[in-house]
Amino acid sequence: MSGASLAKSRVIFVRHGQTDFNIGGRVQGVIDIELNEAGRAQAASMGPLVAALQPDVIVSSDLSRAMDTALEISRHVGLEVVADPRIRERNFGAFEGMTRDEMLAQHPKWYRDWRSSGDCAQAQVESREDVGERFAEAVKEVVSTGPGTYVFVSHGSAITQGITHMLGIAPGSWSGLRGLDNCHWSILEQADRSPYWRLVGHNIGA
Repeated sequence: MSGASLAKSRVIFVRHGQTDFNIGGRVQGVIDIELNEAGRAQAASMGPLVAALQPDVIVSSDLSRAMDTALEISRHVGLEVVADPRIRERNFGAFEGMTRDEMLAQHPKWYRDWRSSGDCAQAQVESREDVGERFAEAVKEVVSTGPGTYVFVSHGSAITQGITHMLGIAPGSWSGLRGLDNCHWSILEQADRSPYWRLVGHNIGA
């Protein structure tokens, strides 16, 4: 690996490009929505910038909006993109595909509960804790192969919960980290002490 001489690893979390659901204010979750024209342009602009960070491995959510974004990085560095469903977006259950107004009209109590606590088991929304755990487990497995620079292309909520978990903060009790903009990224570097990761950059873009 090109980063093999480094004492510690760094991970780069990239959010996918824009979709029509983003523009329409619809909850995407695990619905497989493609990038729109603007999203493809965002990914093309972002690709060489993240490629310049010299990744050793590129891992992507298996949803197409993330995979197509990841391919814009991989084509500059000659790496295959590894798909991992553990870093796909949070499952928002009954809210998927809906706008805020539709959620309020169809599930007013569930929506209020979700917005006040961040979780809503009644609507079958995947818990923040579960999202953070699966995301961090995928990262841990890849990083355990040795020092290097690892890129993970994922989704807004999944990245937020993953970073929160990796920093040793319970996602269910803290919501201070704002989500990434489309085709922006965060960088974490390994630290010497628990929680063993340090957030060194957030919402970086062109």
